[in-house]
Amino acid sequence: MVFVVFVVELFWLRLCCLMNFRFTKAERLTLKKEFERVFQDGKVLKDAKVVLYVMANSLPHSRLGLVVSKKVGNAVRRNRAKRLLREVYRLNKHVLTMHVDMIAIPRHPFSSDLKRSDVEDGFKKLLLKINEAFCP
Repeated sequence: MVFVVFVVELFWLRLCCLMNFRFTKAERLTLKKEFERVFQDGKVLKDAKVVLYVMANSLPHSRLGLVVSKKVGNAVRRNRAKRLLREVYRLNKHVLTMHVDMIAIPRHPFSSDLKRSDVEDGFKKLLLKINEAFCP
């Protein structure tokens, strides 16, 4: 029994080493013109907690931008929303089969006691919709 557990742990360790779970600066939308381009020309996908604006890009990786309105709450809540969305993207970006630019906007009220798993379920569904929308 212990051997089976060891083999499973070794499998996941190797799988995690092959995947890149970092969120580098190159994977971020930073320029105003990039945000404007995605807002104007991108597709809109909605979930109960997040709205995504998505547009294909020609880069070798996907990029994420975050926009958090003051309607979400005070600075503490806005920063928590950004941290949650960055973390959910970082852990699930491997689901995407296309390289896209996306802007994530948390819907208000974005509760401060919201768990990552709550946001992650809806975000994964949106990523799968992106694959369906942009894959030939």
